[in-house]
Amino acid sequence: MKLHIITGIFFLLLMGSACKKEKVNLTTPPVGLGGDSTANTLEDIFIHDSLTVPYNIAVYYKWLPGQLDFPYEIVPPKAEKMIPALKALLAVTFRPYNDQTGSTVFLRKYLPKTFKVAGSAQYLSNGSIILGQAEGGTSMVLFEFNNFTTQAKDSNTLKRMGHTMHHEFGHILNQNIVVPPSFKQITPRYTGNWYNIADQEARMDGFITAYAESDPNEDFVEMVASLLIGADNGNDGYDNYEKILADQTDGPGTYGYEAIKAKEAAVVDYFARSWSIDFYALQRKCRRALAAYYQ
Repeated sequence: MKLHIITGIFFLLLMGSACKKEKVNLTTPPVGLGGDSTANTLEDIFIHDSLTVPYNIAVYYKWLPGQLDFPYEIVPPKAEKMIPALKALLAVTFRPYNDQTGSTVFLRKYLPKTFKVAGSAQYLSNGSIILGQAEGGTSMVLFEFNNFTTQAKDSNTLKRMGHTMHHEFGHILNQNIVVPPSFKQITPRYTGNWYNIADQEARMDGFITAYAESDPNEDFVEMVASLLIGADNGNDGYDNYEKILADQTDGPGTYGYEAIKAKEAAVVDYFARSWSIDFYALQRKCRRALAAYYQ
C-alpha cells in the first residue's frame, strides 16, 4: 500500500509539471507564415527590377515549407549565385524572345508567374535527373543554380540551364495551344524506359535526346530547346543542333536523320502558325546571345 501511495504522489507531481501552463505570445505569427520580416537583399532588388516589374514573375529562392518536393535531397541555391545566373538566363533566353517579338509583352503574358529555384538537381531512384519542371503553366522550378559560373570554360552549365528554360517554356506554350496530333506520328514508338537509352542511340531512332523518347510532349519541347541552344553530346559537352545531327545520325536519307528533320519542320510550323514567330530567326538570336555572353 505504501508503494502505491508513493507511486500515486509521484504520478500527481508528474502530471502537475506536465500540465503547467506556459505563457504563449499569440500576437506574433510563426516564422514563415507571415510573422517574419527581413530587409530586402541585393538579390531581392535585382529580382524585383529585372523579373517582377517587367514580367510579373516572383522568384522564390529563400525556401518555405512545401515549395519543393522535399523527399528528394535538393539543396537550396547559394545567394551569391542568384544574380549572375539570372542575368545569364535573361540574356540568353528572355532577350531573344523580346527581340523577336518586339517587346516584353509575349513573355509577360505566357511565362509562369512563379519561379522556384534550387541549387542542385533532383535525382530520381531510376538514375535520371530532373533539371526543371513546369507546373500547370503557373509555376516553373529551375535547378542547378549552384553549378553556374560566368567563365567560358563552364559554358555547358549555362547551356544546360538555357535548355531547361526553353524546354519548360515550350511546355507552357503547348498548354496554351496544343501541338498538332500529327507530330507524334513521326516516331510513334515512345517508351517509359528512356533512361536506359543513350542519346546517340535515341538519335539513330529519330529522337533528338533520349528523354524525347519518353513522351510526344517531351519530344516536342526537347526539339525546341535543342534547336535553340543545343543538347548534350554524350561526351560531357553541349553541341549545337546541326553538329549533333551530323555526328550522331547516319545522315540524310536515313530514318533517324529524316525523322528529326521532320520534327524540326513541325516545330517551325507550330511557332509560325500558333504564335506568329519566325523560329529560325529566334534561333539565330538565341545563338548570338549565347556567343555574346561569353565574349
